[in-house]
Amino acid sequence: MSIALAPARARSPWERAYRIATIAAAVQFGWVFFMGLLAGGQFLADEWPRWDPLAEWPVLAVPAWLTIAIGAVAAAAAIAMAVRREVTDEVGVAFQDLATGVLLLGLLPVGLARAYAGVGVPDGALGWHWIASLVFVVTLLALVVRVVRASRASRAPRDGRSS
Repeated sequence: MSIALAPARARSPWERAYRIATIAAAVQFGWVFFMGLLAGGQFLADEWPRWDPLAEWPVLAVPAWLTIAIGAVAAAAAIAMAVRREVTDEVGVAFQDLATGVLLLGLLPVGLARAYAGVGVPDGALGWHWIASLVFVVTLLALVVRVVRASRASRAPRDGRSS
């Protein structure tokens, strides 16, 4: 017997789209981290490099439109997952989507806006990435609806058996 859990398979194109959007957000995080390392450990505009940089910061900034587009795709997919007729009874999967969404689609854009403050915008102003966090409010509501529906769907068979 193995204790390893099989990864959840996306059952609909909307689930695939949502998971691809979260993976794209994770890639953005990795990209920013790698570019910060190339810039000598400088991750923010108001920091100084910690060691000799290979390139001047920002090396290759993540464009705000990309972050916003990823957030919009995730929002559309989350809404479609929340309102579709077939409800998943896998509460863990729905909650996992919620948790990854909060981290990668909600908090990351705010971090990127802070990291790229003054890049392409007036000095001291946040980068435009924060707009994706506003889009995430819609995503968050849809994901919470999905978790609640999944929880109810998982309880329905148990309630039916106990009668």
